Amino acid sequence: MQGKIFSNISIYYLETKSTVMKKNLLIGLFFFLALFNHAHAQQDHFVYAITSLQKSGTDWVCLRKLNTETNQFTTVMMNNEKIGADIYDTYSLKKILSFANDTFSNSNPQLAFGSGVAALAFDKKNNRIFYAPVLINELRYIDLNSMKTYTVADQSFSKAGKFDFYPAAISRMVIAPDGYGYTVTNDGNHLLRFNTNGNIVINDLGELFDAPTNTESVRNNPCSNSGGDMVADDNGSLYLISASNRVFKIDIQSRKTQFLGSISGLPQTFTANGAAVDENGNLIISSSAYSDSYFSVDPKKWAASPYKSMSETFTTADLANSNVLHTLPPSLFKTFANNSDKIKAYPNPIFSDKFNVQFNNLKTGNYTIQLTDAVGNIVLNNKIKVSQLLQTESLNVPGGNAQGFYFLRVLDEGNVSVFTQIIVIER
Repeated sequence: MQGKIFSNISIYYLETKSTVMKKNLLIGLFFFLALFNHAHAQQDHFVYAITSLQKSGTDWVCLRKLNTETNQFTTVMMNNEKIGADIYDTYSLKKILSFANDTFSNSNPQLAFGSGVAALAFDKKNNRIFYAPVLINELRYIDLNSMKTYTVADQSFSKAGKFDFYPAAISRMVIAPDGYGYTVTNDGNHLLRFNTNGNIVINDLGELFDAPTNTESVRNNPCSNSGGDMVADDNGSLYLISASNRVFKIDIQSRKTQFLGSISGLPQTFTANGAAVDENGNLIISSSAYSDSYFSVDPKKWAASPYKSMSETFTTADLANSNVLHTLPPSLFKTFANNSDKIKAYPNPIFSDKFNVQFNNLKTGNYTIQLTDAVGNIVLNNKIKVSQLLQTESLNVPGGNAQGFYFLRVLDEGNVSVFTQIIVIER
């Protein structure tokens, strides 16, 4: 993909009438931004973990936070005993008094973590942890600002996917760069997605399809490829690491799933139950059956080695942070202006000529969304009024524009740029 993008950029240069000087200036800016963004990349230096209370326990009801710089866990942030059992409706914000949703016996739906959790995802934008108790057909989240627990009422995984709920159907989860949460049922027959803003809705995107070259199938193989966890990359793909230490790459749009192989270098008793990306771009994986250490995995070779020495470890059912695997040049996607925490453009790359610009707690007023090509020609110029704390504008790229990279800018009423980002258009 990286080679394809640079090839497309080169072709685009040849097709334009820009001068050599303009090309050189643009290339210089391009690499300056690469260095700038590399130095200023904001990676998580922590991982949230659902662990047992004791070192080798089997109760997945403790939420902890691992500092990946000091390699130390915080004290228990939340568990079924330490925190009250109050759970609130995400829509009405009222306390839930009756727990009649689809559950299995002894699932303890009145407790925050039920009888245990194996699917966890960190929503950095809203500072929430989304999760699914293993025996409860329900999506929940913890507001890390208030430490209150909410449930998504009138929604369920089986209702969205039109399947009979079964134990541990939801045991892996991730929030991708597009802002959506994703999970794959243990049988591999449903790729489910939920939005993290506004009224939360769970949707079934459909079954996964095995790539023709696969020697291992992700579907209908719950014995071998169930459990585990998921991470995302910066190019529209998810990575499913099964409990049997196998790795599958899932293209979100096509749902085509490629078997990448098995992780080498792990102890025989190790089952990969949690996965996250560290600040160096490697995977951290944990096990619910092995408590001697976590492991670090090189995603280029899928080879594991013991993770940095930690002050204490626990059997761990799931891990989560907001880091992603990087497959594309960072300067193509990073913001290099102010308000990067208040303005977001997605998807990037753009494949269908449609994209969104999201405003989060930006000062109200009139703004201009402007898209220019590599030599400064304006191809899109939309005036908008921002009047809400959270507002999303959907835009169409005018037809006839060549694929390549473009500059997206947001200008305020004084025509001052408050946000700039490089956008890639793929056709």
